[in-house]
Amino acid sequence: MEKLIKVLTDPVSNKILQMIRVKKQVSISDILSGNSGIPRATLYRKVEKMLEVGAIYVAETRKVRGQLENIYAIKDIWINSPESHEDSMKIVTMSLMQIISLYDNYFQNENADVERDKLFLLNYAVELSDKDFSEMMREILGVVDKYQYKQSENASLRNLYLISAPKGEDYE
Repeated sequence: MEKLIKVLTDPVSNKILQMIRVKKQVSISDILSGNSGIPRATLYRKVEKMLEVGAIYVAETRKVRGQLENIYAIKDIWINSPESHEDSMKIVTMSLMQIISLYDNYFQNENADVERDKLFLLNYAVELSDKDFSEMMREILGVVDKYQYKQSENASLRNLYLISAPKGEDYE
């Protein structure tokens, strides 16, 4: 579990996972040609780690110019850990600590400008059936996927987090 948490909170691994999630299946060549900015050696190392912890799997192997090329797909990784609630809480804690660290580094910079950098924090309480909630999430992810790899002039990298949190009531 610790290795999975490390992979899920690593920015480079996360970038690779996002690309695989958007494109459904990719090869190392696809990632490199997608202007990921990840050096080849680092990419191979990160993919091996993701395979090792079960975050991705080899969906297919193709023969390209006499060489075997793996095609990778992402496994659905959610907070729900079959092992224990403690492991689930570790994933949540590590993820939130990463977000806190980003904000801490940002606000230590004297040039921090929340308006210019378009930072926000919103909380919506939605009352939906499981089916409607799943449909809403598919729509939200579809919109994010549409813009994930859009190349535009003067683009700025921004982190967007979607969190589904407990409802805050007693669970008895």
